[in-house]
Amino acid sequence: MQTGEPSPRRIFEPLCGKIGRDRVDQVIHAFYATLRTDPMLHGFFDGIADFAGHESHIADFWWVALGGTLEQPRQFDMLGRHQGLALTPAAFARWLALFGETLTEYLPIELAAQWLKMAEAIAANLQRHTL
Repeated sequence: MQTGEPSPRRIFEPLCGKIGRDRVDQVIHAFYATLRTDPMLHGFFDGIADFAGHESHIADFWWVALGGTLEQPRQFDMLGRHQGLALTPAAFARWLALFGETLTEYLPIELAAQWLKMAEAIAANLQRHTL
């Protein structure tokens, strides 16, 4: 590059654009099917009366976290919803391991790694505030 030439512009492409809404929905659906049968974690989900609604809410959360927008904005209270669940470090580790497995099953490795990195940051924040 010669002096005086503008530097090339970096284009930010959110993960939502690379993954797509349909794939986000597929990942969340598969992941929650796994969670509901996991010996360690299923109990956290047994009391949810409207599981389809819960799953939809979580898919919307991830869509927004990945950079997407919703036609009808929703409120997400991750900290409030996880308070009082008696979560343990082992539960967080198991959740992340299963999420990572699901991501690599549905996404190219580089996208799975980027999404998992976000999940790890969210889990760390939840642990700081709920343990």
